[in-house]
Amino acid sequence: MYNLTNLSNANNFVDLTVAINELSNSMFAIFMMLTLFIIIMIVFSQYDKKVVLMADSAVLTLVGIGFFALNMIGWAALVVPMVMFFISLLIVFIKN
Repeated sequence: MYNLTNLSNANNFVDLTVAINELSNSMFAIFMMLTLFIIIMIVFSQYDKKVVLMADSAVLTLVGIGFFALNMIGWAALVVPMVMFFISLLIVFIKN
């Protein structure tokens, strides 16, 4: 059986999230970002897909910067939403 006790010094939600992320080898934050991406795409699916993709990647960039500041993700997981944001920004402004 696994020992599931919290051996970290987690006194609030952020400390608990960082401890979970350390135990899962940074996969918790990446899957949290992926889940947020899917939820935003589903909620705003009635609007124009290009604008929703741009707004979604902007939100994920801000969340990714926060996760990077907490040392929960590396550069590779931060660069993906940033590149997505700039590509969708180009698509929106070039097509219009």
